Amino acid sequence: MRAVMRSRKLTLEESIVKLASETGAAPSFVEKVRALFLGRGIDLDDSSEPYTEALNEAFRRHATIRERIDEARDSLVRLQANIVEMSEVFQDHLARLRGTRERTVLPAPTGRLVRGDCDRPFVPGPDDIQ
Repeated sequence: MRAVMRSRKLTLEESIVKLASETGAAPSFVEKVRALFLGRGIDLDDSSEPYTEALNEAFRRHATIRERIDEARDSLVRLQANIVEMSEVFQDHLARLRGTRERTVLPAPTGRLVRGDCDRPFVPGPDDIQ
């Protein structure tokens, strides 16, 4: 008589630990997965076979979300650096514009008028073209 060896089925706890290790899942996520089963009265020592597909999907999605969050965080850091750089450039341009304005401001009139070709010899009244 030949003994047929069956592979031992993984428990929920073993599957959760294995998937957490493979995907680098956060401990808080692992605890939530455990709490989900326990909250529904499912013992973590039960076979994980009926839940294998759902567990794989949950841990895969969690890993994808973490990757996207990391990418978004990196993008935000680059964006903030670009904003700081743009601010410095704008401050430099503003300082240059202010300097240009100060150099080009005309001196205030001295009170002495010089007649020109376009001067009118009279002050226009309220009905005249201004």
